[in-house]
Amino acid sequence: MTSPDLRYDVIVVGGRPAGASLAARLGARGLSVLVVDKAEFPSHPEVPSCPIMYSSAVQLFEEIGFGEAVFAAAATKIRKGIVGFEGYFEATLEIPVAHGRKYLYGFDRARFDHALWNHLGGFPTVERRAGFVVHDLLRDRDDRVVGIAGAPRGGAPERLAARLAVVGADGRHSLIARKAGARVIEEQATHTSTVHFAEWEGLRPATPDGEPTLHILSTGRGRNVLFFPSCDGRVAVGVHARSDRATVGGDASAYYADQLRSLPTVRRRIDGARQVGPLLGVRRTANRYRDAGGAGWLLVGDAVHHKDPIDGQGIYDALVEARHLAELLVALHEQRLGWDDLVARYRRAVMDETHKMFQATMQRLVRDLYSDPPPLMIRTLLRWALQDPEYQRRFLLFLNRTLQPEQFRTPSLMAGVIARGVWRDVQRRFT
Repeated sequence: MTSPDLRYDVIVVGGRPAGASLAARLGARGLSVLVVDKAEFPSHPEVPSCPIMYSSAVQLFEEIGFGEAVFAAAATKIRKGIVGFEGYFEATLEIPVAHGRKYLYGFDRARFDHALWNHLGGFPTVERRAGFVVHDLLRDRDDRVVGIAGAPRGGAPERLAARLAVVGADGRHSLIARKAGARVIEEQATHTSTVHFAEWEGLRPATPDGEPTLHILSTGRGRNVLFFPSCDGRVAVGVHARSDRATVGGDASAYYADQLRSLPTVRRRIDGARQVGPLLGVRRTANRYRDAGGAGWLLVGDAVHHKDPIDGQGIYDALVEARHLAELLVALHEQRLGWDDLVARYRRAVMDETHKMFQATMQRLVRDLYSDPPPLMIRTLLRWALQDPEYQRRFLLFLNRTLQPEQFRTPSLMAGVIARGVWRDVQRRFT
């Protein structure tokens, strides 16, 4: 390998939540870090993600100094939600206290990611380069990854070296994963969804008081429409459908509009409103784990593990993976840990932190999109569950990572749901 242009301790490819949080943690410990991203900011991620952030993720952002006041202009606090089955029933949910907060956030990813990118400027040993396109990995004679080859858009090629590691934080379609030869080590491809999102303004509010409200509408036939308050009064409207029934064809915009207009509740909310953001979509959303690292390279965030956005867990997973990886890279830097041990420990940490939720999300994907419950079940068991305050509380604590997946839908909870649901129905009938 010819002499590189510049040397750093760590090079991070990708500057959104996974890469930015990793760089911030390393920069806070004094490591020299280069973060490159092919995008210019503000911009949306290539692949749409659920535009909801739970307090579990907010807490991890606070650890790198990226507190609520910093991203407030890009987000909206949400204190309640509505979940309903079109033509059957609605249930109102109040957000329970988790990690000291009785709300969650909806946010504009373009503005949020821009604020996070700017936050990295406060770390003296972190260098940021937006609009830098990576073309290849640099390797030494032992085939170990030792840097990247790329160029700023319209600029001259550069070769940049990393003393410790090159980290791919470049999303589901990670170039670093492909160039490094990262293997897929686990995948669920039988049940997948197709997702499309766009931001709107001028929507009719979900509730009479006009407060920002998370609104999820299910058809019970493999399709959901979701409303996520964003910021400045805008709302992200998504269509989430089982892939084998999502007839997108060659015109995604026409498909998206048809799906929205096909449901009376959605039509009422969007009448008079207008789409103001680009339509972002992904077909047959992959659910997989890649190998977390190899000789000189590592993956974090969606590059190492990604799944269906139905539970909105992507940002938390990325942040918690970055926290573990940062500690391990610091230990490597301080010669308290060897490379092989780092990779092995990081693999275990990724699985320990995310795999139970991965399995729970796959189960919910099958339950919510790939089963067609009969009307009687919708009118009884599903209504009883979604209108049950204890079920609601535990479901939201599960999404906030306060309850483990196995602590959520327990037999005792479901028995209580049925008993309370029957009792409420009896009371209604006689009153």
